[in-house]
Amino acid sequence: NDPGAHVHEILAYHQVIEFVTKYVDDHPGTVLISVSDHETGGLTLSRQTNASYPQYLWYPDVISRIKNSSSALAMELSNYWNTDRDNYVKDTILCNCLGIDDFTDDEVKFLVANQTKMDYEYYMANLTSWRARLGWTTHGHTGVDVSLFAHGINTGPLRGNHENTYIGQFIADYLDLDLDSITLKLN
Repeated sequence: NDPGAHVHEILAYHQVIEFVTKYVDDHPGTVLISVSDHETGGLTLSRQTNASYPQYLWYPDVISRIKNSSSALAMELSNYWNTDRDNYVKDTILCNCLGIDDFTDDEVKFLVANQTKMDYEYYMANLTSWRARLGWTTHGHTGVDVSLFAHGINTGPLRGNHENTYIGQFIADYLDLDLDSITLKLN
């Protein structure tokens, strides 16, 4: 539920897909299949931050200022106990790394205090999510169908919705493998 990490992972994913798509185009007979095993977090736009009717706003500029994941910053903050911790939290963590310059005294107080790494991580991710007006339905898996992308010759059968076991069967058929004859050895 870390919007900064989320957007950077999406950008990195697109770079990888662009690279692999070019490889597939240059090497007929290869296929690109991209699918996840589940969706996590349940990202929603326009987080309602008060009891009045929501205005359905979200502020992507908040995310564009984030330079580090909340996880990395939580680790850094957990290990930094120098005497300038208050300024370190304000200047380095909030302003420079998270791009937050409108922090409150209570937010600084929480981050200066001795918390668990996970508490820091959740708190910082929520600081940026709240300011961007992003919501999350869960910290775990959701029930959302995941996207399946395929590129290459004969990938038409992968269009539409499929049970997850179909992907393995498609690969076996594509490679002309007999799945019943394949034995996995587990050590």
